[in-house]
Amino acid sequence: MYDHRRHPARRWCRDFAMGARFAVSGGREGWIRTTLTALGVGLGVAVLLVAAAVPHAVGTAVARDHARDDTLAVTSPASARTVLVARTDSAYHQQAVRGRLVQPEGDRPALPPGVPHLPGPGEMVVSPALAALLASPGGAVLRERFADVRVVGHIGDEGLAGPGELAYYRGTDRLSGTGSEAVRIASFGRGTDAPFTTNPQLVTALLVGSVALLAPVAVFIAAAVRFGGERRDRRLAALRLVGTDRATTRRIAAGEALAGSLLGLLAGAVLFLAARYPLARIRVLGLGVFPRDVAPDPWLTALVALAVPVASVGVALFTMRRVTVEPLGVTRSAPVVRRRLWWRLLMPAAGAALLWPATVRGTPTVGVWAGIQVAAGTSLLLLGVAAVLPWLLDATVSRFGGGGVPSWQLATRRLQLSTTAAARSVSGITVAVAGAVAVQLLLAGIGTNGLPEPYHPSDRNQVQVASWQRALPASRAPETYQRLRETTGVREAYGALIGSAGPVPARPDPAEAGQAYDPEPYRLAVADCDALRRMAGIGRCADGDVFLTRVGDMPEDAAPLPAPGARLAVAPASGGHPATWTVPDTARTVAARDSFFSLHGANVLATPGALDPALLRDPLTEVEVHLAPDRPDAIEYVRNTAARIDPRLHVMATGDAGDEPGLYDMVRSALQTGAVAVLCLIGGGLLISALEQLRDRRRLLSVLDAHGTPRGTLGRSVLWQTAVPVVLGLALAVGCGLGLGLLLLHLVDRPVLPDWTGIAVLTGTAGAVILAVTALSLPLLWRLMRPEGLRTE
Repeated sequence: MYDHRRHPARRWCRDFAMGARFAVSGGREGWIRTTLTALGVGLGVAVLLVAAAVPHAVGTAVARDHARDDTLAVTSPASARTVLVARTDSAYHQQAVRGRLVQPEGDRPALPPGVPHLPGPGEMVVSPALAALLASPGGAVLRERFADVRVVGHIGDEGLAGPGELAYYRGTDRLSGTGSEAVRIASFGRGTDAPFTTNPQLVTALLVGSVALLAPVAVFIAAAVRFGGERRDRRLAALRLVGTDRATTRRIAAGEALAGSLLGLLAGAVLFLAARYPLARIRVLGLGVFPRDVAPDPWLTALVALAVPVASVGVALFTMRRVTVEPLGVTRSAPVVRRRLWWRLLMPAAGAALLWPATVRGTPTVGVWAGIQVAAGTSLLLLGVAAVLPWLLDATVSRFGGGGVPSWQLATRRLQLSTTAAARSVSGITVAVAGAVAVQLLLAGIGTNGLPEPYHPSDRNQVQVASWQRALPASRAPETYQRLRETTGVREAYGALIGSAGPVPARPDPAEAGQAYDPEPYRLAVADCDALRRMAGIGRCADGDVFLTRVGDMPEDAAPLPAPGARLAVAPASGGHPATWTVPDTARTVAARDSFFSLHGANVLATPGALDPALLRDPLTEVEVHLAPDRPDAIEYVRNTAARIDPRLHVMATGDAGDEPGLYDMVRSALQTGAVAVLCLIGGGLLISALEQLRDRRRLLSVLDAHGTPRGTLGRSVLWQTAVPVVLGLALAVGCGLGLGLLLLHLVDRPVLPDWTGIAVLTGTAGAVILAVTALSLPLLWRLMRPEGLRTE
């Protein structure tokens, strides 16, 4: 006779297989339950696979970015391989446009990746996305920017950050290779070993955001494998009636969960493959990915494929520990053991302990171990919220009295009998909202471009045009001001030449012969009276006046302002002989104003009649431009004018500072969208749980209906039964999320700027989920409230 006790592995496999058959052969209701479990697990698996693909995608994108780098300048003379490169980055309708001016200096010039040959003067090669935009009706204004340039080719994928990047290489013959207007390079690229660097505060935000999006996945998978748990328990009772022991019923229940998780793995793989193409449109840290780059790491994929089924079996066995399946029914552990709080606080306490040392030091995340520390601390804090929720729910509903409104009484009594299912369904909402609130608070604090508040433009329609590469000579400044004033959509423009000034050296140092003199410590601005009034309270002004001012961030121990009559060096000059200028005796000391010019103030303000602009060598030309609010494309016309004056002119709109501010907005929007999606997803779990509970109470509902209980009373009881756990979970999530956000803001030393709008969206979505679950539960409730429910056999 075959003895199963000698072959436990076969016995487990047999029981798991029986549970899997029950999962797929239970009729329509069984398939619905299994499908919902597979969909819930599949969504979690898809997120995990995306996370597993991040290392390969980022590594590939960084490698492409390094391969096209053009910052490694060479000091040797021009050769057959050298190329002069100047940056002409711009934007169009809030999309970054990467541009380069290239000028070969020999017959065998270095080529950037994806470009078979360098374009000549009046020619350019563009990315496929830029070519499509220029050919579309939406690129009509952008075409004006390149009206005098002919497209002669496209940039290959190996030379692009992503499929949607707008980029071009434009040929020229006007670069000189001297000064700072261009860089001479002998090859593109900086090697694969060069690290990819970015703002540590941004890295912290990305780490916390990733944890906030991934932490609810584990909670949701644990809840998904328990969909339909009460109906499953009744079927297990029937198995006990025909002689199955308790251990076997637990293994059969685990087999059902295993079948759902295996189908979930398949569904997750399909969802992941479908998500690769939308992910290719996302740019992070200025990098993008192609669909083929989104390939999960094989080891991480194997870990996910193994961990999800094992976790589903473990969750099923763990949740069955307090369920006694008998032949005549299912009995849950009684009396109910009061949940203890102390061990539930260990996880958030451990998370805070991990974050506290870095918070005290006030150093942002730098390095692998620091990133692991922040990620682990954040994960423990968020998962600790899910651990505290069941205790909070028990402690709250146990204090509800038995009187009051009948619908409220029915709902609270049901919650007092068992809060496990409600806490399990709502825990995912709690973790998702807590993480979303924390990251929104963090992003609101660090997404300020790092600029002090006084230097933010007061007018949201204000932009700055600047020759940051000092490529525009002072003689062209008046023409630049005038052409910008005449641009479509411009109300007014104020221009200034920014340079440096300092004491004249007593005598040149022979050791420094041939070197340029750096005339610090004063900043010098040359502009007309209208522009100078933007920088200081000068009062009356006429051409020939000079003003002295101490800017707000100038330290008290800094050099005193130059006195009237002092001789100053106002420009660097070869041979150690700077050009000099004497401060007139009529110079007045005035109070500085907050200025957007050069993002910081100037100490010496002079009109052109007092200081000849020709004395300034390689000055920064800056123009403060105010746009007409009724012309949405005004900024694009300004960019077009600046490109026609000189492609190297930089136009910075309010909020621009490279890729990071756009990334902050993107991460904030993605996080809010993800949190809303999680709320809707877990709302489906709440709906399934509510429907299962209604089916389990069909006889009770029929009795209440027979005694004349109004249907509206029972409908409102379903509303309260759903609302109480969700409201408690949201209150806990918002409180813990704000606490975690404050801790992280202290870590990165940024101001507290709560995103109340985002929090309101999340709480409003949760309220909509409550109403939707109630509304979708009512049809089944009305159908179950019939006298036929009293019939028995």
